[in-house]
Amino acid sequence: MVDASVALKWVLKEGGTDEAMALWDRWQEAGERVLAPPIFRSEVTNALHQMVRRGHLGPYDATDLLESLLAVVAVEEPPFLYRRSLGLAAEFGLGSTYDALYLALAESEGCEMWTADLRLCRAVDDRFSLLRCLGL
Repeated sequence: MVDASVALKWVLKEGGTDEAMALWDRWQEAGERVLAPPIFRSEVTNALHQMVRRGHLGPYDATDLLESLLAVVAVEEPPFLYRRSLGLAAEFGLGSTYDALYLALAESEGCEMWTADLRLCRAVDDRFSLLRCLGL
């Protein structure tokens, strides 16, 4: 499982791209299905929009990159996802439930959740055994 911070590194050259690509390659070789909660779509769309606004990407390039990401990440929305994310956000003292949605899905699927969000990694620390932090 992956969040937007890692997936964006697959299509943009930025710090941590090599590590993110190695993770992608490992998953592809193993035939792993890459998952995310529904918020993933909004997060990658907004991140690419911000890059267009700042002049780092053209709108057509952003659209192509978005389509590439949406094609390779499967979105899952189990019925208890939102309720569980409320509990996890409270448990870890998160300022919102957005990151907790990823944690709840990882917990549900029993799979690792990869992020490059160091703020989340520090907040959760070692209290969520399925969380993996790119760059740490």
